[in-house]
Amino acid sequence: MKGLYIHIPFCNQKCPYCDFFSVVVNKPDHESYFEALLKEIEIYKELYRLEFGTIYFGGGTPSVVPPKVYENFFNSLGGIINLSQIEEITIEINPETYGYEDLKELVKMGFNRFSIGVQSFLEDNLRILGRKHSVKHSLETIENLSKAGAENISIDLIWGLPGQSEEKLKREFEILEKLPVVHLSAYLLTVYEETPLRTLVEKGVFKLPDEEIIERLYYTLLEETEKLGFERYEISNFAKGRKYRSKHNMLYWKLEPFLGIGAGAWSFDGKRRWRNVRNINRYMESLKGGKLPVGEVVHLDERELTKEKLIMGLRTTEGVEKEMLEGKLPEDIKAEFFTERGNRIAFNDKGFLISNALLSMLI
Repeated sequence: MKGLYIHIPFCNQKCPYCDFFSVVVNKPDHESYFEALLKEIEIYKELYRLEFGTIYFGGGTPSVVPPKVYENFFNSLGGIINLSQIEEITIEINPETYGYEDLKELVKMGFNRFSIGVQSFLEDNLRILGRKHSVKHSLETIENLSKAGAENISIDLIWGLPGQSEEKLKREFEILEKLPVVHLSAYLLTVYEETPLRTLVEKGVFKLPDEEIIERLYYTLLEETEKLGFERYEISNFAKGRKYRSKHNMLYWKLEPFLGIGAGAWSFDGKRRWRNVRNINRYMESLKGGKLPVGEVVHLDERELTKEKLIMGLRTTEGVEKEMLEGKLPEDIKAEFFTERGNRIAFNDKGFLISNALLSMLI
């Protein structure tokens, strides 16, 4: 196992577009949950070689957990696995949660990559998205992180919002230009099943931009990222140089084995994927009894693994080996939507825009 994903399912509120497993708890029992996480790693240590190079705390909202809880967790974790070989430790942060002293503590204990859920630098967009924080919160969090000594600062932006124009999107980047941010995840707003956003769209309350507007926003996004020195390396991810690319997420896209712990977390060992139960109490009760809290297992044969390698590989600008696409696409489509380098082939900018349609043709 090369990477460790730790799911923190607690949130102060549930965002209408989110489909990740999370719960709103007034007084969550952080200590008991983290004890269960440690127990889960101890069990897996007997089953796999745990040679983690990355650790990623995702959610949910990892930043609703007090820094002291993380400090205690790492003190205990060091007795189970070798922490000296960890290159990257990421934590997702909501802008309204941590102050300067909290962030300074995180940097001090070894966190070296911070992913901030900014989503937008415009107040009206934040209200559309149902976010709790303000633009001021985002700016202060980025400033405090830099002041605390953090170098690898990443932000999330969501685009393709109702009423969003090219000019409004450019304003986001005018603000971003002045900030010490070295990584950007820019996600097209997606309507997932069983989310409040899906209901709002179906009722006509929430009107998404049409395809023509999405295309114009997409090319504006690419122009603005290039101006600021961000290089695209994955369909939605941009970095100011290779050293700021997410090492942990690259494990997913390269189909490397990783362990996911916590309620609702997924894992992959090269032959199968499995997910923990999506219930915090059942998760902790299972581990108290010394049993792994696995709720779903998917076994992958060679054909399915090849399919996943194709899908995940084409998410990145490195793409896949040419032979994986041989005989699967007409030459005119390959010429229009793909780029070739040596023995590899990848989507070009036009191809990334309609990647879902192209992938459906391939698989």
